[in-house]
Amino acid sequence: MSKNLLDTQLDCIEAQIGELSASLIGADPKAVQAGGIALQRLAVELVQMASGTGHDQLSSLRHVQKTKALSVGIAALRETLLRRMSYVDRALEVVMPESRDKATYAGGSAYGRPVRQSGAFSVLSA
Repeated sequence: MSKNLLDTQLDCIEAQIGELSASLIGADPKAVQAGGIALQRLAVELVQMASGTGHDQLSSLRHVQKTKALSVGIAALRETLLRRMSYVDRALEVVMPESRDKATYAGGSAYGRPVRQSGAFSVLSA
């Protein structure tokens, strides 16, 4: 495995993180989904490249620094995504006030409530 291939893969991941960040800021959900899938594919390819003989090359100081910088970028993406989810939740509360402070399976609404027995069938005991 050549150094160029590993450097190219790290550069592709860095570029994908930049694209994903731009699509998160631009609030384009389809681009966020496509970018997330592409980033995951690139990360899997990097892990496959690093297994075996590539592990020695990945442990060089330059590659370690680059990998740490990429992990910081991914953490920043995660924080941005969490903020975006919070904005969506707040907007949902404005549009649908019923969604506020309700658990998914709470008994407060018609949806997600446990089934009540009608009493038509009584418990049989032998």
